[in-house]
Amino acid sequence: MPVDYTTEETGALIEAILLVSTEPPTIDEIAVGTEISVKEIEEGLAWLEQQTDRGWLIQRHGRRLSLVTHPRYADRVRMFLGLDREAKLSSASLETLALVAYQQPVTRSEIEAVRGVDSSGVLATLHARGMIEPVARLATVGNPIQYGTTAIFLSHFGLQSLDDLPPIGIINGKDGHEMLAAAQASAMATETADEA
Repeated sequence: MPVDYTTEETGALIEAILLVSTEPPTIDEIAVGTEISVKEIEEGLAWLEQQTDRGWLIQRHGRRLSLVTHPRYADRVRMFLGLDREAKLSSASLETLALVAYQQPVTRSEIEAVRGVDSSGVLATLHARGMIEPVARLATVGNPIQYGTTAIFLSHFGLQSLDDLPPIGIINGKDGHEMLAAAQASAMATETADEA
């Protein structure tokens, strides 16, 4: 039988569910499992996300939710866990990761069109570290893998969702979005020409 919760009680219930979940649940799964409407779950989440005095954040990866350590406590948490230093990402990894984050879903050839170098090794490393994952296949000959970022990516950079990515802005006097779109179109044209 459905229970009538206040927004704060719904938020606390969501928090409890996220603490015991072995995998990040979706908003719909929480709604079905608690017999609370999706609208009320969203309201509870909004309340939770406004709480600034906690040591964690609600992280959204698509429709999936998880609790993650607040970035302001990252140093102390690493110290407590005995993790002396965070694994650093190379400049090639950061460059590739930025392309995936801003252009996802994106193929290897689209990334290489922007970077100008073979990126298969960097993509394999980022995949092995759990920062990116295959999310789809492009509907062209060869069906190349399209990559997207993961919840680990969000946690690593202290983001609650992809909406928190900073704007690209101007690069060498040109609009960054336009440059990426042009490189992506060029890669697509090359893939199409290769198929012919």
